[in-house]
Amino acid sequence: MKKIILLASALLLSAQAQAQAAIVSGPDIIAAISVQEDSPTNTAQQGFNEQQGVVLSRDISVDGGTIAKGTRVDSHLIFLNTSGNTKADDAQKWLFSGNILGVMSNKSGSLMNDSNDLLAAFNDYFTTGSSLPFNAAGLEQNNFNTGDGYLLSGAALALRMVVTEPGDWIRVVTVLEVPVPAALFLFAPALLGFLGLRKKAKAA
Repeated sequence: MKKIILLASALLLSAQAQAQAAIVSGPDIIAAISVQEDSPTNTAQQGFNEQQGVVLSRDISVDGGTIAKGTRVDSHLIFLNTSGNTKADDAQKWLFSGNILGVMSNKSGSLMNDSNDLLAAFNDYFTTGSSLPFNAAGLEQNNFNTGDGYLLSGAALALRMVVTEPGDWIRVVTVLEVPVPAALFLFAPALLGFLGLRKKAKAA
């Protein structure tokens, strides 16, 4: 019986960890920061988790489509922001805990601006007015082979950023696949059924 309880606890903790996980792997995963045009700067892509487990109160626009109101999502920001007029060309692979629902990468950054109130980690992204104050904050194009661009496959993102100040910032929105309450709801009947089978086996 103790083994079963320990197994159940381990599975529940694992489900909770998975539900709270966001960026699973990438070149440099950092803590959430307030991003400004000149701070922080880097020479390779960095990414961090924004708001997690958000139930969208309205439809939001992403590159080429929308994510519907009521969808439960996690949000992540990836950026490459060199100092001065330094140029950088960096291609990286990112993996998330949930499938990618959409990316906000348009050149003006308006898609990110329009969703900052729901998804941004802080209220003061880029300026106190929560808007991108400069041109070309997003990707100038979307062609991975010739410059700025990305390729999507399930929960994986291949991203290339080619920048000279100002840098590039994109938002990646993923689905929260295993909310903890749902995991508990599905796991409890299975555990009870297993305990019942064990009692029957002992009685026999």
